[in-house]
Amino acid sequence: MRYITIIILLLSVLPLTAQDNLENSFSIELSKKIFPKFTITLEEDFRLRDNFQEIDRFSTTLEISYRVCNHLKAGGAYNLINYNHPSKDWETRHRYYFYFTGSYKLRRFTFSLRERFQSTYRVHVKETAKRANPKLYLRSRLKVEYDIRRSAFEPFASIEWYNTLNNPQGNSMDRLKYIIGSCYKLNKKNALQLYYRYVNFTDDDESNGKQMLGLGYTHKF
Repeated sequence: MRYITIIILLLSVLPLTAQDNLENSFSIELSKKIFPKFTITLEEDFRLRDNFQEIDRFSTTLEISYRVCNHLKAGGAYNLINYNHPSKDWETRHRYYFYFTGSYKLRRFTFSLRERFQSTYRVHVKETAKRANPKLYLRSRLKVEYDIRRSAFEPFASIEWYNTLNNPQGNSMDRLKYIIGSCYKLNKKNALQLYYRYVNFTDDDESNGKQMLGLGYTHKF
């Protein structure tokens, strides 16, 4: 019964995002250990914008990760994105990425640093002197999580830097992403996640929403 109450409370928060320049994300993530230290993950993500009136995108991600040791994980993924461009109708994107994540636990805190190489190809979009296709990024994320004693809640916060690698006009850090939220462990295999995200950028290839409220569900087989 308490799990149902938590779900209702989380869902009741979502209408608060019905303001201009705010987006919403709903995701389901399924993961399973296929070999010792190897895990495969499938994620479906659905996003809305403009007061729940417009579909922003839906995407599918298939990822394989490897636990190198207790403090280091490596992985790679393919991400198929169907994006509803505000002025150019629907657009298909093929994204792949590789990453390393190092983590360190200090008492009830867990600190982690992730370095991720990402390539995104936009179908039927021409490369120009001002626009690369595919776009290459190095994304660096610093994250901290806190394990509350005798609680199913686990709050977290992160900051992520986006560094361009093939911008025809010159490479630089062109955006910052801030996230704050909490996981709620329903049991050993199921969890919910609610978060707020802010990105300080404006990009013609994306919608104008800089703020997002997200709700996710994860299940481990």
